[in-house]
Amino acid sequence: MKSLYIGSTGDYSGKTLVTMGLAMALQKQGFSVGYLKPLGRLPIVVEGEAVDGDAEFLKKILHLTDPLSLISPVVLTHELVVQHYKGALPDLLPKVVAAHAQVSRDKDLVLIGGAGNFMGGTFLDLEITRVCEALASQVLLVDSSDPQRGYDALFVAREILGDRLIGVILNRVSSLLHNMVEEMAIPFLTKSGFRILGVLPHDPLLDAITVGQLQELLDGKILCAADRLDELVANFSVGAMDLDKAMSYFRKLPNKAVITGANRPDLQLAALETATKCLILTGNQSPNEIIISRARELRVPIIVVPYDTFTTVDRVEHFMGRIRIREQQKVEKARQLLEERLDYRALLQALQL
Repeated sequence: MKSLYIGSTGDYSGKTLVTMGLAMALQKQGFSVGYLKPLGRLPIVVEGEAVDGDAEFLKKILHLTDPLSLISPVVLTHELVVQHYKGALPDLLPKVVAAHAQVSRDKDLVLIGGAGNFMGGTFLDLEITRVCEALASQVLLVDSSDPQRGYDALFVAREILGDRLIGVILNRVSSLLHNMVEEMAIPFLTKSGFRILGVLPHDPLLDAITVGQLQELLDGKILCAADRLDELVANFSVGAMDLDKAMSYFRKLPNKAVITGANRPDLQLAALETATKCLILTGNQSPNEIIISRARELRVPIIVVPYDTFTTVDRVEHFMGRIRIREQQKVEKARQLLEERLDYRALLQALQL
């Protein structure tokens, strides 16, 4: 049995995507795969117990039989933090080691989900080096750095991890920077001693947000088409332009949400006649009945939000890039990406599997 800790150089770099896609691909190849999240940072309550949300999701999607209490042995709750501040928290590593011993039974490989970036867990003495040493685990890092700014975090991480670092996946590489990554960054990193196991392109679908999530994020009210809240929004447009420019722009932008004021029925109608997933109307004002009727006919949700346009856009921008994979479309895309883009032969060779 081998263990592989999947960490990252930054928060929201794509660890869950890589873990899920890798596990699904290895299961398809006949490997028995387990999963452990030593320190969960997304607490949810399942059957009266605090567990990590990513762990709960991966248990379902990977059809794992181990109980959540073992898959997610430590969860960062308010109570846990207070306990630690008071000096009343025992060493958590033995609990993690015991859980690992259970989830690794009859497994070929246990994937270990990192906490945030490679420094995550240090506050609770569950830093990556201590956990990996206790679990005899090697490390795969996910990095989504901008190649135009360099890869400082990768070099720092290698100084900390040493020989435990067996590979790197470069994630969310935009099409504009693909050539730079392939022709310059990868040769440089390889020459510097890194093993690049995969390059995952940026995919708008994986960063998409559902209409329902937008409603919650913006404290909005749904006026129509409430049965379409699972639709995925991959693009946004702010309707503050003249009608001719708006129509031209709207036609070029698929799967979009249009953010505009209730006083622009011309833009609202234009948006409804193109590939729009929802209208977001700011200022807590409802549109006229013609707009509502047309949106209802086309089954396009209208969300009325209490914020002005600037605040609405700011909230959306802050949330984007932090969206967790849950929808089946995203699961399938993640599986496909990892199946096509990861060098499994090199990974399995490094793991000696």
